[in-house]
Amino acid sequence: MAKKNMIIALILSLIWSGLGLIYAGNVQKGIILAVIAIIAEVLHLFVNPIFGLIVFITWIYSLYATYTEVKTINGQ
Repeated sequence: MAKKNMIIALILSLIWSGLGLIYAGNVQKGIILAVIAIIAEVLHLFVNPIFGLIVFITWIYSLYATYTEVKTINGQ
């Protein structure tokens, strides 16, 4: 697999959870995180603000997972 740019991957993950993983090549995990973030955001907006915590945790995990995935792909 071709090397991936860490900065691009992390910026994509900053924009939305899972996008960096999709860029890195782990499409399944990226889509799962993106869907979890969408569901949690809708619940946060319309049901209970506590679901914002789940959005935040998903976002932080997505950044971490993207970082480790890109490091693995780049052989670091």
